[in-house]
Amino acid sequence: MISKSIIYQIVSVLAVGLYFVPMLVVLMKKLWSAIPFRLFALYWLICALANLVEYIHLSPRALDLYTVIYNMLDIPIVLTIFYFSSSSPVVKKFTRIVAPALLAISIVDCIIRGFNTDSLKYVLGGELLIVLSVIVWEIILKLQQIKLTGPVKGLLLIYAALFFEYGTFVVIYIFDYFLPGISTSTDNFLVYYLSSLVALPVAISGFFIKGIKTPPQPAEDERQWAVGSRQWENSFPQT
Repeated sequence: MISKSIIYQIVSVLAVGLYFVPMLVVLMKKLWSAIPFRLFALYWLICALANLVEYIHLSPRALDLYTVIYNMLDIPIVLTIFYFSSSSPVVKKFTRIVAPALLAISIVDCIIRGFNTDSLKYVLGGELLIVLSVIVWEIILKLQQIKLTGPVKGLLLIYAALFFEYGTFVVIYIFDYFLPGISTSTDNFLVYYLSSLVALPVAISGFFIKGIKTPPQPAEDERQWAVGSRQWENSFPQT
């Protein structure tokens, strides 16, 4: 029977490997100029590099400090990405105010209570609710569009992946802070990596959809046909 530690090692390696794939797709499909896709790819690349720290033997204090800094920056970074990628002025205004405010609150909280994981207990809970709300907000706005283009479909898949990931983080957060002893740290990280194995393929599909060349729309075809017809008619000498 395969032990839990072996399962954890396999799942963690696969999940960290998947974090690199969005950036590879962006480079392969030449999507760097598409700002939302570039930023979300960079976000998962940062997640990949951040999770590589697990393979470095750090002291418990250094690992605790690293976890605090990661939790402090994670959601403000995601909200900043939504600021640059959203087409809604209301979402932009909300994230522009909330992202730096949450970071400032986290810093002040750590200065007062100390730089440890317990210091962000309530701030992190509020941040998770906010980021989930913004994701749902953006999904609703995208679904209200009359016609879903390739980029919009791609972003919807990315938003769905983020919603699943952060929804899983809520469960981990509850067990970690309010139900201690029921699950171990390894159990929580295993759930975290499993959620990534489910979410990342969905997000990667979104990057591929954006990279698919779609045929011109009928209206565009008609406009091009009309322009071509006029050019063809003007090529004849006038009598």
